[in-house]
Amino acid sequence: MTADAKPPVEATRVDPYLGLLFLLLSTATLFDGFDAGILSFGAPDTRASLNISLAEWGLLNGFIRLGVMASFFFLLYADRWGRRTMMMVTVVGFALFNGATAFVTDKWTFALCQFAARLFLTAEYSLAVIMIGEEYPARLRGRAIAILTSLATVGVMIVAKVQPYVLLEPGVPGNWLHDLGAGIVGTGQAYLGLRQDGENWRALYALGLLPLIIVLFLRFAMRETRRFQAVRAERPRSRMSFRDMLEAASIPWRPEYVKRTVVVALLWNCVFLVTAPSVIYWVIFARENLGLTPRQVGDIVFWGYAGGVAGHFAAAWLVDRIGRRYTCAGSYALAGISIFCLYQVPSLVGQYVFMISTVFSFGAATTATHVYASELYPTEIRATGYAWTTNLVGRITEVITPMAIGLLIIPLGISWSISVLSLGPIIGAVFVLRFAPETKGLTLEQIQEQLAGEHHQIQSPQ
Repeated sequence: MTADAKPPVEATRVDPYLGLLFLLLSTATLFDGFDAGILSFGAPDTRASLNISLAEWGLLNGFIRLGVMASFFFLLYADRWGRRTMMMVTVVGFALFNGATAFVTDKWTFALCQFAARLFLTAEYSLAVIMIGEEYPARLRGRAIAILTSLATVGVMIVAKVQPYVLLEPGVPGNWLHDLGAGIVGTGQAYLGLRQDGENWRALYALGLLPLIIVLFLRFAMRETRRFQAVRAERPRSRMSFRDMLEAASIPWRPEYVKRTVVVALLWNCVFLVTAPSVIYWVIFARENLGLTPRQVGDIVFWGYAGGVAGHFAAAWLVDRIGRRYTCAGSYALAGISIFCLYQVPSLVGQYVFMISTVFSFGAATTATHVYASELYPTEIRATGYAWTTNLVGRITEVITPMAIGLLIIPLGISWSISVLSLGPIIGAVFVLRFAPETKGLTLEQIQEQLAGEHHQIQSPQ
């Protein structure tokens, strides 16, 4: 390589550093599932403890999920300050606010702490996907992102198996795991001068703090991505006015990018139309409507999310063989059918079967959509484009739907309130086949050339 030659940005193999990077970033997706699992499994006890009605639970969850949309602003700065810098900020922010949830005293502080925790965690998750997408070879990029996102499902599985030992029913003796979490909560409440109420759901949030202490130190082993370093070398960071920041943030909506922005945002909305309320309300539905015990609920979710892991791996194989479009469309359609059956077949066997089918198909759907979202923009605006499509505009239904479900429950009940939304992913399947591009086997630079050529053809028809 000559003195003026640029170092390559496309990796040719997975070296030891890329293996370490994947290990470090996998904790972001693992904790995303862990946090979602805690919120869901602890819902009945949290509601009872903080005096939250079923309708209010939907409204509070809608507010909490606004934190996902607020993470948009963190990703804008990732295109300015770098992926690694913002990753450090998000790790600390999530640890502080998720841990603080264990010590809240009312529904409002609970919602605020979870809003902030979700803000930092979603930004952390998004940065992990972007960094893997920028660093891994083209032939492995889809599979690497698929495996990374599958760990969110593993996080839920861990909570499913842990929660029966922490959310103890009356009269059940304690155990070391419950006692450890309760001890952390009790010590914290005494230090803060709070009443020690002995609520078991608090211990779940307290236990979630322990692995984060280790991860915080491990994250310092990460380097900035090569693609971002290359862009920064060509365009050194300079001081920007607020007007300049707004102009930079609007780039994904320029004519050359607007089609891809709209496509990915609409796909995410079709997915979140169903995934958000199904996660929020299923444990309540299972325990309060079907009369299942916490252990039965945990077992169903564990095996369901084991199916979800299989869905992620299936998508990892399919996106690089049959392509992104057909993987998305097939998994979307199966997801819509499965979620309908989950809330309409009340038998125990039916709950096992359709929970597995639902999480499998949504695992595959979200994996394929994450791959799209991380591929369709050039490096200099990749985090900004991902922020618009995946964290802001693409999350509109994730915020609105839980609130709407909370209001529809009274006249329709939980099962039909959610079942009527199962058409959303099927609409997404039709949409992806009609409008989404195919990016299988292309480097990130080749994808930009292909999409730029398509835009030029549209602008200059023969």
